[in-house]
Amino acid sequence: MMSKRILTFGFALLICMSVFSQGDSHATINSSIKWETDYSKAKLKAEKQEKPLLIFFTGSDWCGPCKKLVSDFFETEKFKNITKKKFVLYEADFPRNRDLVSKKQRSDNNSLKIKYDIQAYPTVILISSNGDVIGRRKGYNLMRDPSYHFDLIESLNK
Repeated sequence: MMSKRILTFGFALLICMSVFSQGDSHATINSSIKWETDYSKAKLKAEKQEKPLLIFFTGSDWCGPCKKLVSDFFETEKFKNITKKKFVLYEADFPRNRDLVSKKQRSDNNSLKIKYDIQAYPTVILISSNGDVIGRRKGYNLMRDPSYHFDLIESLNK
């Protein structure tokens, strides 16, 4: 009887450890979409092409809701189809593993975080080609329903 409890507890512990260890990986955004890694270039590109700039504030290697938003929103065909020619994309990443972003990216991302008063991750903001904030979404729901985020980018698509 006691060995069954120990075995059951050990099995449950292994399952929990495997679930929680998956959350430590770095969530990369779909590579089939061009995400700018240099904010200056992204801003210049948005100005030249007269497109809004979509900035995704994330903690790619530690933020669970950020990782879920990547898989449920950014990696979907619907997102790719809407954004293909409509936005310039920039990821403002704040990973715990500082090797995942360059020193310049860290500096740019910290400046953007202050400028746009980012208080939570994930946050998605849309900026017009002249620099005005034209939309913002923060957080991601437990139901994993990305419609709140799709509403944001589709509102500019009309």
